[in-house]
This record gives sequence, structure tokens and C-alpha cells, in this order.
Amino acid sequence: MKKINVIGLMTGTSCDGMDLCLIECYLSDGIPIGKIIKTKYVKYSEDFSKSLLKLNISPIKDIAQSHMDLGKLWSVEINNWVKKNKFKVDLIGIHGQTIFHNGQKSSIQIGEPLYISKVLKIPVIYNFRIKDIINKGQGAPLMPIVDNWIFKNTKENIITLNIGGISNISILNQNKNILGFDTGPGMSLSDLYCLRFLSQNFDINGNLSSKGNVDTNLVKKWICNEKFILANPPKSADKELFGSKWIEKNINDYNSHENNLANLAYFTSLCISLNIKANNQAKDTTIYVSGGGINNKSIMKNLSELLPEYNILSIAEKGIDPKYKEAYAFALLAASNYFNVAINAKYITGAVEPYIIGETALWR
Repeated sequence: MKKINVIGLMTGTSCDGMDLCLIECYLSDGIPIGKIIKTKYVKYSEDFSKSLLKLNISPIKDIAQSHMDLGKLWSVEINNWVKKNKFKVDLIGIHGQTIFHNGQKSSIQIGEPLYISKVLKIPVIYNFRIKDIINKGQGAPLMPIVDNWIFKNTKENIITLNIGGISNISILNQNKNILGFDTGPGMSLSDLYCLRFLSQNFDINGNLSSKGNVDTNLVKKWICNEKFILANPPKSADKELFGSKWIEKNINDYNSHENNLANLAYFTSLCISLNIKANNQAKDTTIYVSGGGINNKSIMKNLSELLPEYNILSIAEKGIDPKYKEAYAFALLAASNYFNVAINAKYITGAVEPYIIGETALWR
């Protein structure tokens, strides 16, 4: 049995830093299996983080420079981590920093992979979304593909919920095809609000939102005004849909920061719960949560109240750190490229045919 060591690198929409996850991976019955060896978080400087958050409205020269700067930074940080711990690494998978995503049409992630390949002298798998879009898929979400591998042999009804910048779910019911899609905002709106009005990257642990009062009528109005929320899957979203323009249109200046953040947290939670109720009919279903939103106590409290019939647990119960699940996922997706595993995302993204995910960057 051939085993390889793979590093997955993920940078989310909060642009606060990079998550690294090293796994030992092998193929079993045509499915990549990954065991986590080590994880690491690298925080970006405040100025660099703010510059990344503005890239979707920045001049092309700034985007091009950030593409190179990210590649250089990642190569240095990964190389330092590998050397310090004397890791043996065969492959790296990088998602890249998303600056634009329009499901079924286009998607752009930046961060030059050749810097990493040159420094570490190994191949880098990147550009994970484009083949899916060319195959008439949404290009997102990709997490359900990995969830299907993780829970392939499970005997229970499961929903996985990843609350990153955008929230997405995977519904894995016994004897049925997996269904996966984006439900709406995750932490993107809350993060943007905090950056704009409070000069901080996010609502730490949901401390501010937990002190606010929710205006349920207002949040329900947001739901009704946004067709995406109740649309049938496949569907994918990004900050273009739930971003700065959304904040400008919907947030009231006269409200307190605590109340505004409480409303945004409830909006995220209600979008998730409505989509789960509309698309899952199985009883006795457990929800496994990952992503930064798991640390927001307002969102988690809302979910427990909105979905009382579900058992809501952390993905840590399955041996995966919820903070590093996305980095773990891109390590596993990179391994699937290495092992030539064809991805069938028909019931997730709508892609019409299987494909080998990602491209290979190799310095020669």
C-alpha cells in the first residue's frame, strides 16, 4: 500500500491567516484516506489581512501583486514548518485566496503555487474549482466531496455543516446519493461588519452578538428578499452575494453593534436551518459542525434552538479538528489528484461528468 504525506493549505474569506494540515494518505477501495499528523495556523499581519479583504474591489495591479506576495509568503511559512519539524512531504494542495466566485460561470483564487514548488521541490496541486465549472458545475462547494469519503461506510444519517465565510452542508442519508450545497452566509457578513465598523477582523467567540437582541422580523425580511436562500440545489455563493454591498443595503446605522451582529448571526443560523429542513427528511440525523463559525456561541445557540430535533456535534467527535477541516480537505483532494481518483460531483455541484480535480504546478 503506497502512502504519501500531503500538506493542505487553506485561507478563508476572513483573510486573517493560513491553516496548514499535514496528513498521511493512502488509497482504500478507490477512496483517499487521510490521517492527520500535524496542524499549524499562521496569522497574517493586520495590514496584509486588510489588503486581502479589499481585493475584490482593488485595481488589477494590486491583485497581481497579491498573487505573487501570497505565493512567496506561503512558500516561506511552509518551508520553515517542514524544516523545523523535519517532515517528509510528497505533495501540497493549496486552495488559494478566493477573490471572486460566480457559480457555473467563473471562479478566481490567487496565490502563485510555483513559489512553493520551487522552494520545497515537490509538486503543488491547485486550481480546484475550474474543471467543475467547465463540466457545467457550480465549482462549489467542494467540502461535500470529502465528507462523502470520510463517512463512506457510516451506518447513520449524517449532515455535515461547515461554517466558513459561506456556510455549506452535506446530507448523507443511508442508501442515497450525497447532496451538498451552500446555504447562504457563514461568517462573511459578520466579519465584514466587524472590519468596517469596529476595526477588528471578526466577532471573537460571538461575544458581541451574544449581547445583542435579534429582530426576527427583520431577519425574515432578509430571507424573503434573497432568492438564493430558499432556491433548490445545486447552488453556490460567495462574498459577491453576501458581501460589502449587502451590508450597505441591509444594515441600519441607528442600531447598536451588538444588535446588528446578533441579527447577522441569526441570519446565518436561519439560512442553515431552513435549508436543512427543506432538504433532509431522514429522522435521527446527527449534524457535525466545522469551520470558524463553530466558535461563535450565538450561531451555535441559534442552531440548537432552530433545530431541536437534531443532535449537533463538533466534527472533532470524528477525530478532525474543526478549525483545520478545510485544510485537511484540500490535502485529501490533492491526494485524489495524485492517485487519479475521478470526482463525481453530480449531486453536489451539478457537474455533468466525473473529473480529476485540480492542476499540478511543478518547478522544473
